[in-house]
Amino acid sequence: MNFKELKISRPIVEKLEAQGITTPTEVQEKSIPLIFEGKDVLVESETGSGKTYAFSIPIVEDVEGSETQALILSPTRELAKQINEEIEKIAGDSTETVTIYGGVSYEPQVRGAKKANIVVGTPGRVLDLLKQGKIETDNLEYFVLDEADRMMDMGFQDELEGILSYCPDNRQNLLYGATIPRDLKRLCDKYSIDPEIIRIKRKKHTRNLDEKYLDIDGDKKLSALYTLLEDRDRDLSIVFCRTKNTTRWVAKKLRKNSIKAQALNGDMSQHKREEMMEKFENGEVNVIVATDVAARGIHVDDVTHVFNYDVPDTPDTYTHRIGRAGRQGKEGEAVTLLENKQHSQFRQIKRKHKGKIKRMDKPKLKRIQM
Repeated sequence: MNFKELKISRPIVEKLEAQGITTPTEVQEKSIPLIFEGKDVLVESETGSGKTYAFSIPIVEDVEGSETQALILSPTRELAKQINEEIEKIAGDSTETVTIYGGVSYEPQVRGAKKANIVVGTPGRVLDLLKQGKIETDNLEYFVLDEADRMMDMGFQDELEGILSYCPDNRQNLLYGATIPRDLKRLCDKYSIDPEIIRIKRKKHTRNLDEKYLDIDGDKKLSALYTLLEDRDRDLSIVFCRTKNTTRWVAKKLRKNSIKAQALNGDMSQHKREEMMEKFENGEVNVIVATDVAARGIHVDDVTHVFNYDVPDTPDTYTHRIGRAGRQGKEGEAVTLLENKQHSQFRQIKRKHKGKIKRMDKPKLKRIQM
C-alpha cells in the first residue's frame, strides 16, 4: 500500500516523498483509514514505528480556518517539540502550530495559541493555559495522547482529566502508546471513549535488537559497564539508572575514563537539556546516562545500545528503555547488569519477553579509574 491508496492528498504525499517516505508503516496503514472515518482509536505500537504521522497526517488533512481544532499532548517537552517539527514538515502554509511546555516564558506560547490550528504540548502547561482561558477549545475536533502509557506512568492522570473537562464532547480521541495499561483503559471508560483498538506486533527492526543480561557483583557493575562500552563498535548509547544521583556519579566516572558521557536528569534546566540533546545527536556526546523520566524525551534514531545499569522496575519500563535502540531497521543491543539479589525482580521481565533475553558470558573486566 502507498499513501495515495490511503487517500492522502498530493501536497502531503509530495512532502513525505521529499523526506524519503514513500510507504506507510503498519501503524499508519491501520490508523489513518479509521481516523478518516471519524472513529476513536487506542493504538499499541512500539517506539519508532511511525505513530506521529499516523495521527498527524489525517489531522493536517482536515484542519482549516483559524480556530484551534487539534490538541496533541505528550509527556515531555522534547517529544512535544519533535511532534511539532514533524507536523510542520507536512503542513501547508495556512496551517498554524504552536508548542506549549513549561520552563520557558508564557508570552510566545500564549500568542501562538491564539492563532494555532494545532496545539502540541505537555499536560501541566496546557492545563495552566486552559485555566487562564488562553487556549480556545470550542471548535476542538481532535484530542490526541502520544505516549499515553508514559503519561500514566508519570502521574499525569489528574492533569489529563482536567484538560478533558475543557474539551467538547463530540471530539475525536486518538490515543497512542507502546503499551495499553489498565489506567488508560479506565480513563477511556470514565470519559465514555469507546475506541477501536489497534495492536501492532513488534516488527523486524525490533527483532534486530539483541537482548542480554550479565550476572555481575554490585561492586563490579561500573567496571562491567565501562568494559561493555569500550568493547563495542557503537554509535550512540543510553545508560539507564534509577536515581539522579546515580546518573551523575556514573557519567562522572565514565568521563574520567575517557568515555564521552553526560548525565541527563530532571534537575537540569530546559536549556541545558536541549543543549545536551543537540550534542548527543551530533556525536559530541555519545553516551547519555539518564533516569527513566529524563530519557522519555530521547527519540534519536542512531542509538545502537541501551545499558540497564539499574534493573527496570516493571516489564513495561524495560520495553520502553530497550525501544530506544535498534530503530528504523538498524542493529541494536540491550544489556542489563544483573546482581544476584535482582534475579527474582528480573524474572518477570524475562517471562514477558518469552526467551528473547539471553544470559551473556562475563567479559574480562577492564580496570577503571575511580
